[in-house]
Amino acid sequence: MKNHVVPVVAKSARRMPDPNFGGAETHYMLVPASEFPVGIPLDANPREPNVNRPVYRDVSRSLRQQDDSVEGTFHLKHRGITVVASAVSKSREAREDGMDVYELHFPSDSGYGIVDGGHSYAIVCQAVEEGMAPSNEYIRLEVMTGLPAADLITEIAGGRNTSIQVQAKSLLDLKNEFQFLKDALAPDGWADRIAWHENQEGDVDVVDIIAIMSCFDIAGHPDRSSHPVDAYRRKASMIDRFEKDSDRYRRLTPVLRDILHLHDLIASDSEWRWQEMGGVSGSGGKYGALEMVEQVKQGRPKFKFPFLEGVESSKRLRRPALFPILASFRLLLVQSLQGAPYGQYQGVEWRDGFDSVKELWAAAGYQLLKVFYEHWESTGRDLHAAGRSPALWGSIYKELAVIDFERRSAN
Repeated sequence: MKNHVVPVVAKSARRMPDPNFGGAETHYMLVPASEFPVGIPLDANPREPNVNRPVYRDVSRSLRQQDDSVEGTFHLKHRGITVVASAVSKSREAREDGMDVYELHFPSDSGYGIVDGGHSYAIVCQAVEEGMAPSNEYIRLEVMTGLPAADLITEIAGGRNTSIQVQAKSLLDLKNEFQFLKDALAPDGWADRIAWHENQEGDVDVVDIIAIMSCFDIAGHPDRSSHPVDAYRRKASMIDRFEKDSDRYRRLTPVLRDILHLHDLIASDSEWRWQEMGGVSGSGGKYGALEMVEQVKQGRPKFKFPFLEGVESSKRLRRPALFPILASFRLLLVQSLQGAPYGQYQGVEWRDGFDSVKELWAAAGYQLLKVFYEHWESTGRDLHAAGRSPALWGSIYKELAVIDFERRSAN
């Protein structure tokens, strides 16, 4: 796989080995703002930079020394930028000013890049481009290398990118923007299982509920020409989308409980779909050995599926495989001719009822899992990259469409 290399000038740098993962290291650098490099990939960052928020305008003014801050203190007040790279190497070229040059290596189309600080990176790059990045301000750069599993990138990015998302969901809950979701889920007692705001206990975070609903956005992705990949790769940004256009989600209210039920059904039932057809030759044996499957760690309780009553399992399908498969079932959603519209959108319903959706999953589940597995195997065995691949989402959607057509033609 071809590497994308980005040179970085560092005033000072140190390296720290990871205490748990052999070969993994974290490199800490102080980089002059005026020489901060462009070209670092944003593939691993879960949300698109939007620097128009007041908090980011304040950061920009601080960097440019346009506020009352003491000059040269930006790196002391700002947490910096975190990157996942495949390797860091030191250039042999010496600089007269005593600074060292390092090279960051990023495999192309791998999902590596900035996991935290995408907004800050946009602010710094803009300041550099406009000649407004002072030479005496520095940026903290944290570079992780040697991670043992690609899906760790997703976990790291999700963990590092919670501050804005948490703040947004708490404010939305305060304004009762989630009330229609609570009302829709109340009859089954599911509303009490969701964490609607910061520090609230729940089996599922409302951010995950919004991401799951985004898989069924037939307004933005009505057919096979585009797919709601951002529901997986930029989960946090779905809260922003909800805030800007909540009617797009309100229209799903009539099928919301079905969607959540289907999510948990696929996550738990994939084992039986896979095993009943004997898996795939060369797949490494049992279902639980597959990388797309998460197993309960020893001594931990079984996974619970809050939208499937009484179902527990020691295994569940991971999100990189679950989300593209789940999203393919938007194929069966149609606009409802009954009821009042939700703003500019009409409500939705299942084409032939929800029982037919579950029947189609039972008939097509193995084949959809196989499409994911074969794509993962043929494209570098990178689970994170597979889950972010529009081509894979398209292949799974088309596979379900073919199976659905054949079943309807036979009846």
